[in-house]
Formats: sequence, structure tokens, C-alpha cells
Amino acid sequence: MPPDQSSSPGYYEQIIESLSSGVVAADPRGIILLANPAARRHLGMDVERLPEGADIRAVPGLEAIAELFEELQRTGAPASRRELEVNGPAGIKTLGVAASPLRGTESFRGAIFLFTDLTEVRRLERAAEVNRQLAQIGELTAGIVHELRNPVSVVSGMAELLIRQLAGQSTLEKRAHAIFEEAAHLEQLIAQFLSFSKPFEIKRSRCSADELLGRVQTLCAQAALAKRISVAARGAESVPALNADPAKLAQALANLLRNAIEVSPPDSQVLLSVCCHADDVVFRVEDDGPGIRLAPGEDPFRPFFSKKEGGTGLGLAIVQRIVSAHRGAVTFGNLEPQGAFFEIHLPNTP
Repeated sequence: MPPDQSSSPGYYEQIIESLSSGVVAADPRGIILLANPAARRHLGMDVERLPEGADIRAVPGLEAIAELFEELQRTGAPASRRELEVNGPAGIKTLGVAASPLRGTESFRGAIFLFTDLTEVRRLERAAEVNRQLAQIGELTAGIVHELRNPVSVVSGMAELLIRQLAGQSTLEKRAHAIFEEAAHLEQLIAQFLSFSKPFEIKRSRCSADELLGRVQTLCAQAALAKRISVAARGAESVPALNADPAKLAQALANLLRNAIEVSPPDSQVLLSVCCHADDVVFRVEDDGPGIRLAPGEDPFRPFFSKKEGGTGLGLAIVQRIVSAHRGAVTFGNLEPQGAFFEIHLPNTP
């Protein structure tokens, strides 16, 4: 019969250290007694940022946990099914948190927190909800939008004719240009709405990352020029050919790149890169803007959600739909000291 190890020194500590769920415990004063490796991994903190012996209310990034600690201290009742978002190296993660007061003879002996990574679960839920909403949008708007296409095309054609006829008459030519540009914007919106009403299919073919990045840069060249933004493309030469829909994948990347250009200050740089990571090909867009600030419950991929003035709130929803059809994932996060990134992870399947 094997020896009983349950009473050996450090046995229970080994159990805590081996858990895939994060565990953090604090004493009645809020001093961290224990933080296992999984907790640090989920919270995106190393031992220096989340040390044992630190006050849980003084650790940057643990503000939500500190509030939960004070709630347990005040009520003595456990808390479950709480969610919080943390910004780590891999992007913004959604964590499920459960907390309980430590039991004992004293009224409050401290608290223990259990962390579970819900990022993938929420991503799948979000993708399903986005597809459902987009399908409803398509059904409701397809007929109306289709009728708008003809008059908008007429307006666009007449404005283009006026531009040619008014060449040299600066004031009138400028007004004709404004009509043409607004009509082009309407045509783009109509195309987006109509795409929702059609069955969504991807047509896979072998495509090179270099050609794909070049196509995306071409699609966004005018937007970058207008704001004097430099677009740097990197890493394509080290990535093998992809089995994807080049047109739709370029559309998704162009939406991300266009957003990055819009939020970046003039005369700055936006990075468009691609690399292989494990079994995925990862496309990444980095901007130099103010970063992503979301209130609890806000989802940037929800149709019509936008914090940009004049934004339609459809760009990221389209990205989500295209990437989901490729069986991939979209992640995002903030950069230090400023800026944000979006990543498209695609399984590199033959």
C-alpha cells in the first residue's frame, strides 16, 4: 500500500500550485497570503506585480478584487458569478470570479478568490450573438436598402459628371466633390447592409500573406494619406501560404486597419504584421490612439456599437463574422503607454 502523502509537508500547497484555476487568499487586513501560478497567469501579473505579503488594495490592476474583498468584509456573504476584464499581454481577458470569506471562530478571517478564464466562452457566445443579429439586420433592411441603391447610384453618377464639367471653378467643383464623396459613403453602407442579407460563405484558396497585406494596404491607402499615417507591414515573408478566403480576409483586416488609422493622431505610424504562433497564423494591427475604454457590459463587436463620431458600428461586427467563418478568433487589448491592438488568429490548416 503506497504511503499516505496527505499529511506530508507542502502537500496541500502542491495541490493549490497545480490547479488550473487561479486562487488568491488574503487575511483580515487584506494582506495577500497566497497567489498560485494560475492566478498570476489569468491576471497577467508576475510574482513582482502580485507578491505575497502585499496589500490587496494597493496592487495596481486588482481594484475590482479589492472592492470585492471589502464587500465580503462588510457582509460576510460569499459572492459568485462575478466577471471582470483584465488587460494582459494576449489582450483583454474575461475572468469569472467567485469569492468566499475564510471560515473560523472570528467574525472575518479573510477571503479567498477563485478565478476562471471565461474569455473563450464569451468569444463563442459573442460570435453566435453577432451572427444572429446580423441575420436579423439583413432580413429587415435588405428590401429597403436595395431600393436606395438605384437613386444613390444616380446621384453619384451626376456628381461625377458635374466634377468634370466644373473643372477649374474651384467653389462649385469642391461642392460637387462633396456630393460625390457622400454618395460614395452611402454606397459603401448599402453594400454592407446588403451583405448581411446574403448567405455567408467563404471560398478558400491558397493565398500568400505578403499579397494579402499588400491588398489591405492598397484598400486603406487613401485613408492613411488623408491623415498622413505611415503603415508599416512586417512578417509576411516568414509565414507560409494560407488556406483562406483572400477577399473576405482582406476586408476584415482592412476594417481593422481603417479603424486604427482613424483613431491614430496625424503623422503617426500604424503597424500591420503577421506571424506564426503555435498552430495559428496571427494578424495584428497596432495603433497609436487613446486605447480601448469599455464600460461594463459593452461589446465592441455588437452591431451598431461605436464610440466614433459618425461611425456605423458595423465594421467590427463584419470582422467577427468573417473570422468566425474561418474558425478563427479576434482578440484585442491596450498597449503601453498608449494605443491598442487587434489580432486575428486563424488556424493554419491545409
